[in-house]
Amino acid sequence: MDYKKELQVRFRVESIFNKTEDEFVDKTAYDDYLEEREDIIFNLVEGIDVKDMEAKIAEYKRNNADSIIRNEAKKAEALRQKAAEEVEAGVPGPERADVSGTAAAFQDGAGAEPHQGMEYTAEIPSGAAMASTRGTVPLTAVGSGADLATASGEQTRDQWKAMALASGWTPEFQKKKALQTAFGSMFITAAVK
Repeated sequence: MDYKKELQVRFRVESIFNKTEDEFVDKTAYDDYLEEREDIIFNLVEGIDVKDMEAKIAEYKRNNADSIIRNEAKKAEALRQKAAEEVEAGVPGPERADVSGTAAAFQDGAGAEPHQGMEYTAEIPSGAAMASTRGTVPLTAVGSGADLATASGEQTRDQWKAMALASGWTPEFQKKKALQTAFGSMFITAAVK
């Protein structure tokens, strides 16, 4: 089985068997739970007793639906808080793309199979996909501004920076705008299995 398929199996099983250590009475019980989860993942990846493993997953999912949903909500809330803290701290660049907790979960590779048989897939709208096949249109970046002339003569770098900052410009504006455009053109669709 290839690596991508193995990761899909792992994400799917871990999204169902998602209890945390604080839900167990002692460390031994939690370790046994983790060992059982790893055994299921191993058997599915290697093709050992697949029907039995799928039945075990379905039974666990049925018996622990509330716990699965609650733990997913906790994880999404933690990711949302992390993203909010990064926004407040002013973390620039692709580490923080102003996304919600759910979208952040997908960025981190989690959530390959969310609760209740729903499968979420990121899609690019067909119009945007067609536009991207024609080639990209190069965007011309405005110069640093120090070489821009004004009606009264040359503008110094400090004058340009003061003007730009007063108008709301930030050094990471182009990167942020590109990320917003990219994420704004994606749709998340839900399909019931």
